[in-house]
Amino acid sequence: MMNVECCPIYNCCVNTKQLEHCGLCSELPCETFLALRDPALSDEEAEKALIARQNDLKKRKEIGTEQWFKEKEKPV
Repeated sequence: MMNVECCPIYNCCVNTKQLEHCGLCSELPCETFLALRDPALSDEEAEKALIARQNDLKKRKEIGTEQWFKEKEKPV
């Protein structure tokens, strides 16, 4: 048997709260969401990435996952 760690955000959102994604959580941004960041980013870059993730999740909540995925597939 493999010992595989689960992403803390996924674990909280999907396994514990049984939500499709964090954008549906009333606690967004929670401590777990705020604590996880790419260590390669500067503080300024990490802040921008955090805001972008939050906005992306809010949009996904607004328009629904299916439409959100369709928009993600469109060429930029």
